[in-house]
This record gives sequence, C-alpha cells and structure tokens, in this order.
Amino acid sequence: MRKKYCGISKKIAAGQAGQALLIVLVFFLLGSLTLTPVLMHMGTALKTGIKYEGKANELYTADAGIDTGLWRIKYDYLGPEYDPYDYASTWIYETDPVNHSTADVSVQNLWLPSNVTLADAGLNAETARAMVETEKLIISGTSGATPGLPFHIKMDLTPADGDNVTIKSIGVWLPQGFTYTAGNSELEELSAFDPCRPDSVIIQAVAGGSTVIWNYNPPYPLFINFPNYTVEDGTMIITFSFTYAPLASDPDKMPLAMTWVTTEMDPTCINPNDVPLAWDTDIRYYKITSLAGNTNIETYSSKSQLRNLGNGIAGDYIAIGNSVMLDNYYPYDKRDTVLAESSTAVAEVAPIPANGDVLYAYLYWSGFRHSQSLWADTCSNFNNWTLGSAGGSLNVLPTGDGLSSGAWTTAPLYDKVDETTSDGDTDYIIGTTDGGGYQLFTFDTISIQEQPIASVTVRIRARDDTTSSGTNDIRPAIKINGIATPYYPGSGNNPGTTFAEYSYTWTSNPRTGVAWTYNDVTNPSSTNGLQQFGVYSSDLYPDMRVSIVYLTVSYSAYWSINSNQFQGRGVNNTAVSPRYLTMTNSYDLSSYDPGTIAASWTQSDYESSGSLESDDTLYYAFSGDNGATWSNGAAWDTDDEAFHDDITSGSKFILVPEAYLTSGFKMRFYFNFDDLTEYVRLDNINIYYMPPDTSVTFKIDGEQVYFDGDGEPVAGEESLTAGFSAVLLNLTGTTAAGYSYASFKDVTDLVQKYPETPGETHHTGNYEFTVGDISADTGEYVSYAGWSLIIIYSSPDTAGRYIYLRDIHDIFAFNGGNQNLDFDNDGDGGGDVTGFLFPEPVRDKYGVVVDPTAAKITCFVGEGDSIYTGDSLMITGQQSGSSEYLSNDESPWNNIWNSNSPGMSYPGVDVDTFYVLWTDSILTPKDTSLHLDMNSGTDAWNLVYFIMSVRSETVTAGTGHYIIDNN
Repeated sequence: MRKKYCGISKKIAAGQAGQALLIVLVFFLLGSLTLTPVLMHMGTALKTGIKYEGKANELYTADAGIDTGLWRIKYDYLGPEYDPYDYASTWIYETDPVNHSTADVSVQNLWLPSNVTLADAGLNAETARAMVETEKLIISGTSGATPGLPFHIKMDLTPADGDNVTIKSIGVWLPQGFTYTAGNSELEELSAFDPCRPDSVIIQAVAGGSTVIWNYNPPYPLFINFPNYTVEDGTMIITFSFTYAPLASDPDKMPLAMTWVTTEMDPTCINPNDVPLAWDTDIRYYKITSLAGNTNIETYSSKSQLRNLGNGIAGDYIAIGNSVMLDNYYPYDKRDTVLAESSTAVAEVAPIPANGDVLYAYLYWSGFRHSQSLWADTCSNFNNWTLGSAGGSLNVLPTGDGLSSGAWTTAPLYDKVDETTSDGDTDYIIGTTDGGGYQLFTFDTISIQEQPIASVTVRIRARDDTTSSGTNDIRPAIKINGIATPYYPGSGNNPGTTFAEYSYTWTSNPRTGVAWTYNDVTNPSSTNGLQQFGVYSSDLYPDMRVSIVYLTVSYSAYWSINSNQFQGRGVNNTAVSPRYLTMTNSYDLSSYDPGTIAASWTQSDYESSGSLESDDTLYYAFSGDNGATWSNGAAWDTDDEAFHDDITSGSKFILVPEAYLTSGFKMRFYFNFDDLTEYVRLDNINIYYMPPDTSVTFKIDGEQVYFDGDGEPVAGEESLTAGFSAVLLNLTGTTAAGYSYASFKDVTDLVQKYPETPGETHHTGNYEFTVGDISADTGEYVSYAGWSLIIIYSSPDTAGRYIYLRDIHDIFAFNGGNQNLDFDNDGDGGGDVTGFLFPEPVRDKYGVVVDPTAAKITCFVGEGDSIYTGDSLMITGQQSGSSEYLSNDESPWNNIWNSNSPGMSYPGVDVDTFYVLWTDSILTPKDTSLHLDMNSGTDAWNLVYFIMSVRSETVTAGTGHYIIDNN
C-alpha cells in the first residue's frame, strides 16, 4: 500500500529574560534581511497547500466512488449491460459530483475457482448462463448460522435419462484469515479403497484468501458413490463437510466461502458433458475501482444472494384482507349474511416504510357457491345409457354322440334330436332299457361375449313309445369335466303318450356349487368345463321317444337396476368393453369456460360375502368427440380411477378437462370386479356448472378505480374483471353440491397510481383498500366470502428480500376436515415448497446475525372457524429435519384458521402472517425446499395462496485489499 503524508514540525526554545532586548534587536536586524525571502516562501506554501487540498478532495471523491460501487452491487443497480456470468468485462459508472468533481467507478466480476476457467470448460458468459439456469447441477456451501460448526458442501443433480456423471474435482475458496484444517474433511476420512477418497488435495494461497481442491484421477468416481447420497423427487443429492480455523481476531465470524465442482460424463450419454462445471452462483466477489483525478482506489467486496430458481422478486411484501360474509346467529357455525363491501387499511396491519414504493399489487377474492345442475340422471332406468353388452341367451345344438348308458336307437343319435322346434316329430331316438340309462351329446365350442353367465338350461321333448303309458321318466342331464357320470335333477318327468317339452336350469355349476363362469361354459377342457348335455332316465318301461335335445346358455348384462341405482356385478373374466356403461347422447359443453364443469355421481360397493380386493376398481372416462376417443386411451390406470377397494357410500366430483368441453361430450364407466359376490353401485349422476365470480369493485382510500378498455388505470364506477379464476369442489360441509372459487387480478398499475398525490416522493401503498360485490352463497358450514391484497414494495429499509409466491394458479386446495391437506397433489399429506435456494443469514461485519427472521410466511385461507380447533400449520426444514407449529398473537397453533387476523373488521377468512427465526433451527442455508403440513380437525377450509419472504443478500466491503494510489 502506498500512501503520501504531509506534516508540520515545531520546536519551541526558551531563553533567559535578560537577553530579550538583544533578541529583539537581532530579529529587527534579520528581519530586513529575510522579509523578501519569507514572503516568497509564503507564496510557495500557499500553492503547496492548494495541491494537498486537491489531493484530499480527490481522495474523498474516489472513496465516495467506492461507496457508489458497493451500493450498485447491493441493490442490483449495475445497469442493463451488466452480466453476472461475464468474468472478463469491466463496467464503468460515474458518480454524482463530490467536492466539485466526479469519480469513474469500475466493477468487475471475480472468478475464484483456481483450477478451472469458463474457457477451460468450453463455456462463455452466454453458455454459462444457459447451463446454470437449467438447474441441472447445483453446488452450494454454508457455514451455517452457528459459529464453530463444520462447513458443508452440498450438490444437487437432476440427471437426464442415461446420464452417468463423474466428479473430477471439488473446490472451495476461503476468504483471508480462514484456513482449512488439512486432512479434516469427510472425503479424506474415507477408506483408501473408496473411489471417492481424493487422489490429491491442493491448498494454495490466492488473491483474497486461499483455495482447497480435492482432485481425482481417471477413472473418476461416480456422483452416486459419494458420501451421504440421497434422492429426493428425482434429484440426486450428495453432501460432505470439512472443518476450518476461524479468524484469530474474531473466532465467531464465519466465512463467506465459494464452492465449485468439475465433472465429466460418459461420452455415450444423451447429453455428454452438458454440465462440465458448476459453481456457487449465490456467492459473488467483485473488484471495485474508483478513479478521481490522479487518485485511484481499488477494493474487493463480496455479495451473498439467494439464487432465483422460481418466481423470485426483490423487495418485501405486506398482505391484508377482509371478509364480506357474517355469521350473526347461534350456534355461529354457518355464515348467513353477505356484505356489500369491506375495507382494511395497510397501516393497521403492517405499515410500508415511508421511503417505500409499490412494485407489484395482486388482488384475490374467493367464496363458496352452490353448483348448477346442467344434466341429471336418477339412475332408475337406462334410458340415457348404452350398456356394453345386454343380457341374452344362446341355444346350442348337439353335434355328436357322447356318453351313453343303456340302449338307445338308432345311431347316429344326435341328428335325430338337433333342433329347437318340432319338425313334426318325424325323427327321434328311443330308449329301450327297462332299468333306465342316459344319452349325452357333444357340441361345438360355445362362442359368446365374455360376460356373466346366468344359467345353463337343457331342454328336451319326449313321449312314451307306445299308446299305453307307464311309470317311466325322463330328465335333462349335463356332464362336467372330471366327473364320469352326468348330473341330472332329483325327480323325473312322465310324459305320457303325447310329446311334451321339459327343461331343467342349473344356475350354478353342479360340480363347484357356485355360479357358472365364462370359462366353465366356453372351455370344455377346463377343470369345471361343461362337456356334454342330454337326457337321463331311471325307468324306460315303457320305451321312451326323444325328438328334441338342446342347451340354452343364458347370460346377463354387467349392469342392472337395483333399488333405483345402477348396479354392476363382478365376473371372473377379463372382459372390458362389455362392462362399459356409456352415455347414449352427447351433451354440448362447448360454451363453458375451462374449470367450471364437473361430473358427479354417488358411488358405493356391496359384497354379498367377503370384501373387495385392493385392485377392484371403478373407472370413469370422458370423450369430446361423441365417443370416438376416450380420455383413458388404450388402457385404464390410476388417472381414470373413481375408487378402488372397499369404500363407504359418497359423492364423487371430477372437473371435466378443457379438452372435453365440446359439443360432443360423453362419459362412461367401467369396473373390473372379478367375483359374482362383488357389486358396484351408481346413483344421481350429474353434470354441474360452477362459475366463479369474476368481477368486483375496488376502491383505494374510498375512490373506486378500474382498468378501461385499453387496460389503463382510471377512476370511476366500473368493476374490475379477474385475470384468472379457479374453481375447487367442496365435498364436505355442504348439504348440496357446492364449490369454492378464487379469482386473481394484477392491480399493480392501480395501486401505483392511486390515490393521486401531487409532488409525492414515494408512492408507498399505505392506503385503505375496499373490495365489494363478491358473490357467494350462505347457509352452509363452508359458506364464506372474502378478499386479500398482496403489495410487494421496494425500500432501502427492506431491500434484499426474496419473495416466493404460490397461488390459485397451482395450489388452490380444499381441506374437508380430518386430513393433512395435500396441496401439492403428490399423494402425500402436506406439501413441499420448492424452487428456491435458501440464503445465508444476514450478518454484520463482525459476523453476527443481524436479522433474526429466517422467513416470513403468509397464507390466505377461506372459511376458517374459531369454534372448531385442531387446524394447524407445521413447517419442517429440508436439511435440519426439525419441525415447528406456526402461530401468531391472533391465531394459536391448534386453531390457526380461526377467522381472526390483524386489521380485519369481520371474521370469515384468514390472512395470517407467521415468522420463522434463525434460532428456531428449522431453516438452514442452502435448503432448496421446505415442507408444510396443513392439518385440520373438524374445520373445512380452502387454501388460496402461500407467500414467503426471506432476506436474500448481504454485502461485505473490504474483505480483500484496499489500495489507494494518489501519485
């Protein structure tokens, strides 16, 4: 460091008093000799003083330039040309005048990985950005929130099919004063035979600190072989830690270190080496230079900021809201009165700083409504439906002679009886054995649709062979595979001297004692297959003539009417299409908006014995082209499932996808039950229309505002129209079919403009907001109506926050009570909030955490009730695994949705904000997700939005060299 100094030295001498006159005289004498040179020296000193003052002014101006550079870095005011992935360029800025001069400030990104450059990896700024933004490979590091803990490095890899990623090296840059404890990393503690133990570890001093690089030789170890390997939702994760020595002068200070990794992929992979390098883009280092005149100051600064992996917004937010539906009557469990409007002032909830400005404003309104039935069937007949296969019967004639006992004439026998109606009895067979006997016949393979077999009937026509009758008898008979003799009824028929017709029906297979199966009837060689049919007699005296013998197989439809319900009966076969129940005529849904149409029915199962198996399933499908194609495609799977296994009777509601909102809409059902004792039942099939309320009135400080036809913000008596709406079926808490809706409108331009205040420096958003004309129905347990407004603002007091918003575009969800709301629809209770990378805590220059809040979370929930407890909101950290129930002064942890939120004048909805502290040890730097469990007891409610704010960045100046050059 080079410095210039200017100083003045004085020496005071004392003399004796008796010498005073002499001294005066001497000075008088010398004065005449030195006056001119002194005056000349005074002129030179004045010039020198001016020069030193100019240098000081330059120093002050240059120093102000450094402050300007730091400010620009902190608040992302680096201009449109700045590229965070460009490590070669320098960006120049000019300060405002300071001491009548300006400074030129330059900012340059510093590349810290010491063993690789972007060029080494075949990258430039553009391709590096594209690679990073794929989020395929993310590396991050954290020293945590507590001094003394190891430094953790974490890598997240979301591979493509066939990827085979290996690790070439892992590196970390540590700031000056922090030193790596050699040999003290989890990697170096691995066995010598472990492929993930580094082949070499290089520690070297570099600009501003030191680097540690764990290197591997070919063949490089696979990503999946590294320590602590896990997989979460398709993302592979590895972590390891190392220890370091802190600053001797400040042992509680923690390093703002930067990590990186180099990789290699098998060249046969689909995308070989598409992530050859990854580095922690949350940690950035800058070189700042300020030049004023001949004075140049050079310094280095760091910035830790939250990586924006979703819809992050710099700034902070406030959320307000109110209800427009009241519950005025005991027992206060059903709201009964809709208000015209309601108001809430921002200042009563969380005032925006006076130097704040509105960045964005989002308005939501939501309520409950009863559904409108467009089409209905009470299921008392099949007038509106086509069965996949109707019931019927098939007659089967003999085609050959089969087993025989006793004497029967005249062979061949089968062609004498192979008819279903009498041909005048011109041909017949005669049984002549007094002691009786049987004659059976073979038949061709029975070919019918695979559906329930109701019965097997043998029909015969016979008479005595003489004119005198006796006590003989004749009976139908059948033979089943594996049984040598035929089955026949217990009593016979004595026909007399004229031909008469007789029959016997077997409703079950006589060998098994249970209902016939399709295989029993159509496959004679099967274990219980029907093989032959014919006649049997215990007494053929007098002789007996038989002119007709044939078999009737009766089969029933899979669907029938039972107690004014559609009933489907299970069968042990693999038939599909015969089990269909399909709307006969299409219904025109082409004029309805997506998300507003639902199909509904009441469904139940019944078993005469036993219970359904886990794979016994009722399915549904939609068609938009009059049944030419169906939503299930070529197969039925879980996406088409109405229910499986045993259920209790209940209603099923399915939103009809947009693709089927056509003039050719149809629906159909199919079930795969495989036992005759198993039944599915359907009733009250409906097509419902569920329109959201898409317009409201909106006032700011009492002035109604809206958007005109050109989308411009104006004041006037017009309504706002929603930009997006969603509908949600409410399956409990209502006596009739009903739904909740939620609508959204971006009102940024309105909130930024109104109220109009001439000369204002900041338009803060600290106003009273009124929302009215929200449409909803009262009288149900889930009846509600309300609104919420989110204002996202910027302010120097709150700059450096990250906003994460999830709303009705993707998480609108209904909790019907006694469940953990699966708001991310992954099949598990609760939901994961993803798409961010959690930052380091904000610390001062001494490393002390200055903002105790790790995150602020707000939820907009419709319909919570204070009289029902058991609803809660629990947060669980990704890396910590620790959990905590959230609460605030108005909402206790076990009655979180109690319609009691700050600033609201009426109960009915919740807009509650909760704070998670660093000391709670829930959220950890570098978390990429968190989990929320939203349990409810008796209460039913709707989640409209979730918003989270975290401190996203900190700037630390002077972490490297500070050089002043004022030659």
